[in-house]
Amino acid sequence: MSAKRNNAISRRYPKSHVITAALIFLSLVFGTTGTGLINTHLQQQQVHAQEEKRKTIIGAWAPYQRPLEKIQDVGQQQEAMKALLAKGFVEYYFVMTDFKNSYAKEMTEKLLTSADEIGLHILIILLPPSEGGPNTNYDWEGWIHYFNSLKSGHESFKGFTIDDFNWISTRNDTKFERNIDYMIYSNLSDALNGKNDDVHFYPVIYFEGEMTNTAIKEYSKFTDGMIMASACYYNITNLKSNLLTFSKMFDDKPIRYVVYPTITYNYSRYNYSPPSEQLIMATLSIASRSADGIIMWTKIDSPVVQDYLSNHDNPKYMSKISTMEELQIRDEKIWKQANPLLANSALFQTHCHL
Repeated sequence: MSAKRNNAISRRYPKSHVITAALIFLSLVFGTTGTGLINTHLQQQQVHAQEEKRKTIIGAWAPYQRPLEKIQDVGQQQEAMKALLAKGFVEYYFVMTDFKNSYAKEMTEKLLTSADEIGLHILIILLPPSEGGPNTNYDWEGWIHYFNSLKSGHESFKGFTIDDFNWISTRNDTKFERNIDYMIYSNLSDALNGKNDDVHFYPVIYFEGEMTNTAIKEYSKFTDGMIMASACYYNITNLKSNLLTFSKMFDDKPIRYVVYPTITYNYSRYNYSPPSEQLIMATLSIASRSADGIIMWTKIDSPVVQDYLSNHDNPKYMSKISTMEELQIRDEKIWKQANPLLANSALFQTHCHL
């Protein structure tokens, strides 16, 4: 067959169609063997299609450079929203501590009104006792009533999250050591029963958290997905398996993963250096394949984050960060071999000594 005819056929029939047709022919010749080949090929196509559907949700978690809710001028606020959308962000998360506070309510109303016009989805972060302390409003029924009201007036309001849902408290002014204990004590589930279906709830669940099974049993039915986080984000060797495992635990509901482009307070206490570019790229590589969304934590103007936002649809770039993933996992294995006592300690394995 001539090269010209080959090119013509290639244009008319995509490669995947040609392969499938060939496998059908084999099934006619070889019976069940060919059928097995077809099934395998179709399964591979389905997996590929599922992976292609991922990384469509990118969120900005409480960015401190220029918080949208703090911008007073409406025009400037909307321009900042447009800039986020242009970079690839579709969700914006910000903290609210008291729905009864008139200033906070006015600020939120203004933010949502602007987002209604621009098309950016807004989610409110509620702080648990370990983060908010005694000065935060924990009237869950009041919050749910407020959220239902917000949704009725604003299409841009997507829902809310409760931070550190299954994490622990190290504060001296909280009654409960585990946040989940407080959720049960304060009858959060009763309040969630009154949540409208179009108000989405995405609790922040840590891989290394406590009473996760209780969180699943008591609250999974109220959720629309999970925001997964890792206290051990300096180590990504098990990230892929953790994401897949927790997705199954929560009935395959959508999972967003928090990526830390900068250091968190707990790690700074132990004199860690900020996350390296290799670590961040490796994390983004895994999350892009294994999560349904990525949330960039606070420092969204990081050069590594900006590079990802500009190139995450580029196969060459994705190949590059996949290489960084391999190097990062190699380096982690070398470190564990060099530090067996620390790496195998119970404290490190459960909480990364935080």
